[in-house]
Amino acid sequence: MIRMEKLSLQQLICLVILTQIGAHVLTIPIAESKHSGYDSWMSLLIGGGMAQVVILIIYQLSKRYADRPLPQYIFAIVGKPLGSVLNVLIALFFAQSSLMVLVTYSDIINRWVLFTTPWFVIIGISTAIAAYIASSTLRSVVTITQTIMFMFLICFVIVFISGTGKGDLRHFLPIGSHGIGAIMKDAIPSVWAYAGYELLLYVFPFVKCRKKKDIMIAMSVANGFTTFFYVMISFIVTYNFSENQQKSIAEPMVFILRQFRWPIVQSLDILFMTIWFSVTTVTVYVYLFLSARHLAFIRSKEIRNHPLLVWMLAFVCFSIGIWGSDRQWIFRFIKYHDMSSMFFIMIVPTVLLLTSLVRGKAGVG
Repeated sequence: MIRMEKLSLQQLICLVILTQIGAHVLTIPIAESKHSGYDSWMSLLIGGGMAQVVILIIYQLSKRYADRPLPQYIFAIVGKPLGSVLNVLIALFFAQSSLMVLVTYSDIINRWVLFTTPWFVIIGISTAIAAYIASSTLRSVVTITQTIMFMFLICFVIVFISGTGKGDLRHFLPIGSHGIGAIMKDAIPSVWAYAGYELLLYVFPFVKCRKKKDIMIAMSVANGFTTFFYVMISFIVTYNFSENQQKSIAEPMVFILRQFRWPIVQSLDILFMTIWFSVTTVTVYVYLFLSARHLAFIRSKEIRNHPLLVWMLAFVCFSIGIWGSDRQWIFRFIKYHDMSSMFFIMIVPTVLLLTSLVRGKAGVG
């Protein structure tokens, strides 16, 4: 196994927040307002609550095997043949998640900032940076993520300040008029915006804490902050745009940033997206790292060359990502990714937990 060091609870919180928050921030609340309209903030709030339920399931599963990460204890639950298959499938899913964030943010950068830069150059540079970081140890990955947290806080301040411009509170009224059915319909796709907490399945045994429940508290704090951030963005967008306007704007937050006038910065939207690149890179390299760790356990003996696995996966992501210049391809890919996320993030951990409980299989600790 590659060398591992213990992570603090504060580092876990940073890691989860920045893995959850990615390119989706700029498109909120498009997907969450198709049925609920200006009540989309409720859908995001419910989505955060649903994500918290999944976090509880993942925590209960991880706690039963507190001395090992999922790629290792999965064999104790389902046996070696099926365990190897699941490790391969989970590795492919994490690689797919990395690719999804990679192409969606590259598409935004290509359309808003780097207009004439070839698509393969944007994809290639983004993939190389993420792969270089992901090929390190978990401790190094987390240390870099803590540094990027400062960049995120700068973006948080920019979003908050830019959203306090001219708007209309009447855009929120009447509250709840779309009905609970419409709100729940949009709450389901909003759950995928919170993806990232599943990293606990791997990092659980490497978190330093006095009591295991402290890990659950840290995960809840991270998910709670992400929920607050998403709801805040939904409020800002709804405050600035009417329901009809929101339906025709692909990246509403970019328009708000572009309209905001700040004496010391000429183009706030470009500044934001440049800084935000580092934030989305976190999601890409964390998923690449997790993909490589699952791929390392596709057989009874661990494959110890972690950097090689990362660069192999990165090359595959780059090769497929070249097709991402077609926006219709991206939309189809996102739809497919949402369906696979339901299976691997919600169904697989739940089935593994139930199987473990039924068979009475549990690890030490």
